[in-house]
Amino acid sequence: MKVAFLTLGCKLNQYYTDCIVQKHIEEGDKIIPLIDNPDIAYINTCSVTTHAGHKSRKLFRKAKRYAKETRIMGCHAKLFPEDFKDTIRIDESGWLEHFPLSHQRRKRAYLPIQGGCNDFCTYCIVPYARGKNFSLPKDLIIRSLKKRISEGYKEVILTGIHIGSYAYEGMDLTALLKELLQFDIRIRLTSIRPDVIDRGFLQLFQHKNLMPHIHLSQQSGDNLILKRMGRNYTREKTLWITEELRKIRENIRIAGDFIVGFPGERDEKFQNSISLIKKAYFSHLHVFRYSKRPYTLASLYPDHIEEKIKKERSNILINLAKKQRANFIKEQIGKEYYVITEDKSQLGDTWSAGITPNYIKVHFQKDGKTGEFIPVRIKDFKEGYVYGEVRK
Repeated sequence: MKVAFLTLGCKLNQYYTDCIVQKHIEEGDKIIPLIDNPDIAYINTCSVTTHAGHKSRKLFRKAKRYAKETRIMGCHAKLFPEDFKDTIRIDESGWLEHFPLSHQRRKRAYLPIQGGCNDFCTYCIVPYARGKNFSLPKDLIIRSLKKRISEGYKEVILTGIHIGSYAYEGMDLTALLKELLQFDIRIRLTSIRPDVIDRGFLQLFQHKNLMPHIHLSQQSGDNLILKRMGRNYTREKTLWITEELRKIRENIRIAGDFIVGFPGERDEKFQNSISLIKKAYFSHLHVFRYSKRPYTLASLYPDHIEEKIKKERSNILINLAKKQRANFIKEQIGKEYYVITEDKSQLGDTWSAGITPNYIKVHFQKDGKTGEFIPVRIKDFKEGYVYGEVRK
């Protein structure tokens, strides 16, 4: 049988897709692109924004044209089943508990630790789709980690809907990380909220196995907007976090999520986001234009922002992120990092690529190794690509 996969959204969605991919591979099926007319096409949907919902519907319509059978899953499929008629609905509830040891086809493996969310931020529809917060047992996570090591993985990415809320039998994320960092494998984190970060968590970045890269689920740099969003932290907390991290770990990279055009975000409040991005030196951003989502409190707020202004603000933050990314990368030129080699590079068949510990994708001439650590010195940055040379 020929099978195709189309995945939108978060890394947890990607993990769920990997579970199904592995099942089909074990059954002898062939994974192909959608345009090659598969027998089955899976669409893993996202509903975090109006645009994500639109893309989910668009992919479904496209899959219906190419595939003999479609199967739908993910947040948008759960919340809006009426958008997906004449298809098979896949329910991934309970998969984190039942498939934590599923093999993955990546050079860096996902390691789920948590699912669901209890926070109900005023703009967010995700809790309605993912359900209540739950955490996987420490022993199950460690078994999964050991399996990744036995399979030859050099790095895992801890993932979930809200990993900072991890709590199992008195163990929080900091305590869990202390256990996992004892193993000889790199550990990277998905996005985390500033309000769950304390000094004990920050001190973990002294460990060589915890990668010097953090992605903060920040959303705004204005304290009043953060309060209206239902976020229990301030811009001052974020500035403290980033200042402390730079004292603890050299060359650490700060990334973040920001929403523009939240109801009531007048120009001076947007300027506070700009100033936070500059002061905290975010060098990678995911920028979202606020969109009104069903069931959410913010959809009832007054003072909604025009789409034209949202687009302008989004472009401002994207361009600022590009500028600060370029500055950060230029600071890395001449420095040497161990990267995990990947098969493909956008530069062509004679090139490989790899991710530095501080999350820079660097391209270098192939040396025949894949999935192994090799030392690469950052050499140049031009036309958006980072170039390196393999050190012997």
